[in-house]
Amino acid sequence: MKNLLPALVVLAAGGLLAAPAAAGVNVGADQSFGTNNYRGTKANASLDLTDSIYLAPSFSTYRHDQSSGSYYNAGLRVGYEIGPFSFGVQGSFVPKANGYKQNAVGADVTFSLAPGGTKHGHRMAGPSSQSNETFGYGLAGVDVGASINHITHADDYAAAGTTGEALRRQGALRSAPYKVAQTDLTAFAGAKFLLLEISANVSKSVYDKTLDGHSLRESPFLALGEFAAIEAGFPDSSYSLKAKIKTLPFLRPYASFAHTNFKLGSSASNAAELGGVVGLDMLNVKAAYGRYAQEGFTTRNYFTLGASLNF
Repeated sequence: MKNLLPALVVLAAGGLLAAPAAAGVNVGADQSFGTNNYRGTKANASLDLTDSIYLAPSFSTYRHDQSSGSYYNAGLRVGYEIGPFSFGVQGSFVPKANGYKQNAVGADVTFSLAPGGTKHGHRMAGPSSQSNETFGYGLAGVDVGASINHITHADDYAAAGTTGEALRRQGALRSAPYKVAQTDLTAFAGAKFLLLEISANVSKSVYDKTLDGHSLRESPFLALGEFAAIEAGFPDSSYSLKAKIKTLPFLRPYASFAHTNFKLGSSASNAAELGGVVGLDMLNVKAAYGRYAQEGFTTRNYFTLGASLNF
């Protein structure tokens, strides 16, 4: 894992130098503000190297009044698309901050079903007229896929307590960093129907050791899918739902919900977000409101503004 991200970075640099002038480029950034003086930034980009291969670097950071400083994350994804299949590998790392660091590597595959056409079966009568080709307006596409992500956590400190906010506060310094390996197994699906696009995923986390009984501090860097804010904890299982609808030529509102079960005896959380994207050809502008609720912790509210360029 230690050698993967540097290799991806070298590949990205080589790709940028070798990319054709007409390559598609997308860059975007979101800025979030919220409860406990939360300030978070997420930035991403995508570069088409060929018709099939693209690179997607990403960066995120956040801090709030209880975080004892800022946490940063940098990542890189390499994607490959051929026919109905999409493949990807990615790596990311959180440099040590407040005694904690994180490394991750993952891979995914997606299979897409989309309306197709053929030159056969288009006759008005006879054997060549027997076609099952769809027509009209309705189900426009279906995606199904799966991913695996392996995360290594290392923490120099124990937790200050065993419940609630004490699980996230820095306690005694350990004689050696405590390391935990986490593997997330995820299945996902999405569909377009009329003006509506819906997606869902379900995930299960498997750990290489029992987390209880080691005074383990909850991971301070937990990304909840597309939810704007970065949270904390060791997830056990989760599911999420998202719906987008195209109501006007330039406006696409959306709603999402994520439910996460946690290890270390922490209560489950519910994260919801409502927002909208205004599309202006080259420019997209986003605004959203998010709410995160978990028993034993302060309910938090977040506001996000973002923009992206496509050229």
